[in-house]
Amino acid sequence: MPDQLPPTQLGWKNYFQSVRRIVAELNRNHGNYRIHDHEFVEIVVIVEGALLHHTVLGDSRPVPGDVFLFRPGAWHGYAEVQGLCLYKCCFDAALLGKELSWMIDEPLLGRLLWAIPLAPKQHGMVSFHLPPDKFARCCELLDKLCALGQENYVNHFGDHLGLLIQVLSLLARNVDRESRGRHPKSHRAVVAALKLIDDAPTEAWSLTRLAERTHIEPTYFVRLFSAVVGLSPMAYVNRRRLELATNLLRRHDITVGEVGAMSGWVDANYFSRSFRKHFGMTPSRSRARFTEGPKRPRRAGRSATAAASGELIRQD
Repeated sequence: MPDQLPPTQLGWKNYFQSVRRIVAELNRNHGNYRIHDHEFVEIVVIVEGALLHHTVLGDSRPVPGDVFLFRPGAWHGYAEVQGLCLYKCCFDAALLGKELSWMIDEPLLGRLLWAIPLAPKQHGMVSFHLPPDKFARCCELLDKLCALGQENYVNHFGDHLGLLIQVLSLLARNVDRESRGRHPKSHRAVVAALKLIDDAPTEAWSLTRLAERTHIEPTYFVRLFSAVVGLSPMAYVNRRRLELATNLLRRHDITVGEVGAMSGWVDANYFSRSFRKHFGMTPSRSRARFTEGPKRPRRAGRSATAAASGELIRQD
C-alpha cells in the first residue's frame, strides 16, 4: 500500500463541471489513475477487467462484483489496469446532511454511510462483494441512473435521488455480515445532531451545545450517538472538519493555522495533532507533497470554505 496521501483532491465542480448533485457513469475502458481523494462520496462497482487497486485500507486486485464506497477524504488509485470496466456513482456530500439524512435512522443504510466508513480502522472506506443476482440488479439500477444523465437535471432531480436511494439500499443489504454487525435503532437526537454537524461543521460545537440543541441529557446523548454512528459526537465533528481541511490545505495558499481555524479548530496544535493521527503525517508535510500547484488560488475566503464543505453553486 502506498504510504502517502493522495497527490490531488477532486472537487465536485472541477471534476464534473456540472450543476448536477448526483452523477453516474459507466467507463468501459478505464485506465490507470493516480492516487486521489474527493470532496464528494464515490461508489465504484467493478464490472470486468483487472487492476491493482491502491486504497487507504491496502492494495487489492478486485474482481467483478466488488464494490467500494469512499466518503470525502478517503483516497485510492488504479494501477496495472487491463480491460477495466466499472461504474462510478458520485454524489455531493451535502446530501448526507439534507436529502439523505433520514438514512441514519435506518439500520443498514446508517451502517453503510456512517458507522462502517467512519470507524477508525476504515478511514472513510467500505468494501465488499455482491453475489451474482444482486450484482446484476445493481448494474440495472446504475444503467438507469446513467441514462438519466441525458435528461434535464433540474426537472429530473427526484428521479436521480430515487434511483440513488435504490442503489444505496441494495448495497446496504449486502454489506458483508462481519462488517455489518448489529445496528441499534437510531434516535431523533442522533439524526438531529448529524444534520446540525453536517450542515455547519465549522460551528463551535461542544457536547453540551449539541445535547442542548437536541433536547437530551449529555451522557445519554453520547451513548446513543456512539452506538449508531460508531464515533462519539465530538469525534464526528472532528472527522467532518478534517474532510474540510484536506481540501483547504491542498487548494489555497493560507497557513496551516488558518486552515485549522477555517475548519473549526480554535487550537492550531490540536488541529495538527488530529490531522497527523488521522492521515499519518502533519498538515505541512501533506501540503508540501500533494498540493495542486498552479490550480491553487492565492488566498481562501468565505467562498473557499463553502466550496470545501460541499456546498454547490446552483444554477437555473
